[in-house]
Amino acid sequence: MPTILISVLISFVIGIAFTVVVLRKGDDNHKRLPLPPGPSPLPIVGNLFDMPRESSWTAFAAMSRKYGDIMHLKAINQHIIVVSSSEVAADLFEKRAAIYSDRYQSVMMTDLMEIGWSFTIMDYNEEWRKKRKVFHQYLGANAIRAYDNQQFDHVREFLRQLHRQPEKSSEHAHFLFSAILMDTIYGIPIADITNIHVAEAEKSVEGFNEAIEPGRFWVDFLPLLKYVPDWFPGANFQRLAADWRLHMFKARDGPFYETKSAYTAGSARPSVVATILEDISDDLQPEQERIINDSVGTAFAAGVNTSAPTLQIFLFAMLTNLEVQRKAQAELDAVVGRDRLPTLNDKDNLPIIEAILRETLRWMPVVPLAIPHYTSASDEYRGYYIPKGSIVIGNSWHILHNPDDYPEPELFKPERYLAADGSINPDVMDPSASCFGYGRRICPGRFLSLNALFLAMACTLHVFNIEPEEGPDGTPLKTEIRMTGNFIPHPKIPPCSVKERPEAEVLFAQ
Repeated sequence: MPTILISVLISFVIGIAFTVVVLRKGDDNHKRLPLPPGPSPLPIVGNLFDMPRESSWTAFAAMSRKYGDIMHLKAINQHIIVVSSSEVAADLFEKRAAIYSDRYQSVMMTDLMEIGWSFTIMDYNEEWRKKRKVFHQYLGANAIRAYDNQQFDHVREFLRQLHRQPEKSSEHAHFLFSAILMDTIYGIPIADITNIHVAEAEKSVEGFNEAIEPGRFWVDFLPLLKYVPDWFPGANFQRLAADWRLHMFKARDGPFYETKSAYTAGSARPSVVATILEDISDDLQPEQERIINDSVGTAFAAGVNTSAPTLQIFLFAMLTNLEVQRKAQAELDAVVGRDRLPTLNDKDNLPIIEAILRETLRWMPVVPLAIPHYTSASDEYRGYYIPKGSIVIGNSWHILHNPDDYPEPELFKPERYLAADGSINPDVMDPSASCFGYGRRICPGRFLSLNALFLAMACTLHVFNIEPEEGPDGTPLKTEIRMTGNFIPHPKIPPCSVKERPEAEVLFAQ
């Protein structure tokens, strides 16, 4: 074995031993209070091998049924708290937000991938607040209404694509939200899903989804591993980090500087970035530019990869719940009529569509585990000790499948959100309170996503009957959904049959 390899190996082993000793020192300062219950840890590695590798939301849910709605695990010396009820989530993430609003600064993401700039994973600090201000000012509930017409045009094109090729519904959904977000945020039209900016965003989100998951990479629990060279056996994480880092910077910078150049040349189309540049006028400082670029870059990548899967799940739900479809279509016909497509101005008068949207978010949440929070101070809750520096994960899937809040949670039942008079029942918990994150870290771009989803769902049901495909003998084919991936699982839905409703041709021609 070459001398250099022996030296690196010895340093590596010493580094692990040193890390474990340092991390273990002072670990048990909580003698007066117990930690929350959880599986028994092994010596040194703790619960590292209890950390699920796939379908982690259901694995954590199974553990929580045994240990309770606040559960503790320990990976080497990293405390991990799993929250599995809306009550605990509200208590910690909202009422105690001052302690529970930080993000875990993963070595993989912050040091190796160098994406500490991302609004999603930044610490709760002054720079984070500046970026949140950008979101609220330019992507808030009122601000995004300026882009209603752009969203409507893209939804109408989605209907045409679905009509021509219903077997490619998943691809159409992905293109729809790529087009909406690229147009709304940057004013950049895209011809198809192969657009370079969309492709880079896809690759960057793939890396984000892998790296954000607690327990996925040992370097997060043994930080000295970050010094292991990429050629060393077992250092594939170094090569992955370098590749993902490249794509993330390209996904962030490419569309922003294209829009900035167009704005300077006087050819920029209406967009969030163009509006910001107009507001700042000639006084754009490098620091401001960086904050704007970081903020909108996060919004695009996150929006596409959560909204498109949600629309796919909606299509599957309609395939398997034809009676729900019929009720929604009756509401649309009564409120909108058959001579036009629904718009966001109809939203308040379409409670069944709103209920379908909420149930789609709840039934199969596309972010089943919330992005981990991190405690900035030690805390006591329900007689348990929660150490400073704990990773705190909201198991949104388990919260949204709690039968106390949602009876028969495995069933798709939009009517659960409706009061006796047909309006939205305010006493039933809105699932978006869990689907888009918790407390001060709730996704500030959710209004754009919710509006686009509502419009796409309403227009699709107004124009089409969505039914299972039929086999050679005329009987409906079996409908089954598969979820692939872990942190943000992607649905694989069966082909659907799209049949025009009355006056569909008139609606297409608008």
